Amino acid sequence: MWPPILLLCLFAGTSWAFVPDNPDFRGIPSIVYPNDGFYLTRNAFAPFSDTAQQVVEKFLARMIRSLESKDVAIISGLFQPGFVFRGCRITATKQEIVGRLLEIPSGTKLTFTLKSVLDSRSEIRFTVDMSGFLPASVEANFVLNKLDQQLEIGEISSCSRGFIGFSQREDSNAVVRRFLEHVKQVFSSRSPLLVGNLLDDKFVFKMCEPHPKSEVVEQIISFLSSGALIEFPLIESKWIDQGKIEYTAEVNVSMMDRFKAIFVYHPQRNVLMSGRGYGCPSKRISVFF
Repeated sequence: MWPPILLLCLFAGTSWAFVPDNPDFRGIPSIVYPNDGFYLTRNAFAPFSDTAQQVVEKFLARMIRSLESKDVAIISGLFQPGFVFRGCRITATKQEIVGRLLEIPSGTKLTFTLKSVLDSRSEIRFTVDMSGFLPASVEANFVLNKLDQQLEIGEISSCSRGFIGFSQREDSNAVVRRFLEHVKQVFSSRSPLLVGNLLDDKFVFKMCEPHPKSEVVEQIISFLSSGALIEFPLIESKWIDQGKIEYTAEVNVSMMDRFKAIFVYHPQRNVLMSGRGYGCPSKRISVFF
């Protein structure tokens, strides 16, 4: 189940609906995604003729486009460097927020209601009530900097509904162990296609020299076809940027020396992004597990 990490998720997904809380709240006639370059500049979203309500509407539309882009730089541009989101128990930094936003699966259907907008000179404070992502709707407050068109801060309005704000990520060791069990099943198939699906297209394993994905797959199949046993017990792991996990494993291939290697795993895509060994083992090993 996708964890209720981030109230900013209420702006995510490929389906988005804006529901005015006030019947007189007109905003712009329709929220569309303009293609011209004018809308790609920050301050173009907030011309001085716009009301505070219109500025917020346009920012939310920009946020949708940014999240759909899955571009780290574009999504990061939505937040000021010191941005934090305060949950009921946990506070997340900008870096953590961006990482979680990149984890949002496409196709998520969300609806939110803009409850209030307060114009305060250089910033706009607004409150949003989100539904469709969690069993119950959740209300959150945000502060938008007018000049930068970036969010300064976000927070949960109330924890009385039993919502704890940010939930802790699942233990990284548990996530990796599930992946490694999957790897064992794939290896038992001895299928080059399935083995290749474990790796990102740009995967490279660095030992004494770099080994691209094609070479890694070829070496694994060669070992498996010869009847060699490949084991890779987990040593340690940790969550890193953009929702990925870095883990260390002890690689043990039959008739070869054991060695430690570090991998970067992408849980959402269920693939390894990269791998590297510690120095050069006494016997040349070009297989990544």
